[in-house]
Amino acid sequence: MRGWKTCDVEYQSYFALNDLWESFKEWSAYGAGVPLLLDQRESVVQYYVPYLSAIQLYGQPTEKSNAKP
Repeated sequence: MRGWKTCDVEYQSYFALNDLWESFKEWSAYGAGVPLLLDQRESVVQYYVPYLSAIQLYGQPTEKSNAKP
């Protein structure tokens, strides 16, 4: 967390987006592992990678085809 002093507020905290990305470098090459429990029985680990997550968040919407099945 970073911060600076202003005339209105003694200390204004902030963080740079680069700090967030840097935090992912500490994880493995697969990203951040998050344990999940599926159907109350099966335990798995799902990996979140920031550059793939951004692609998924801001991907192009798919166009609907006019072809009939």
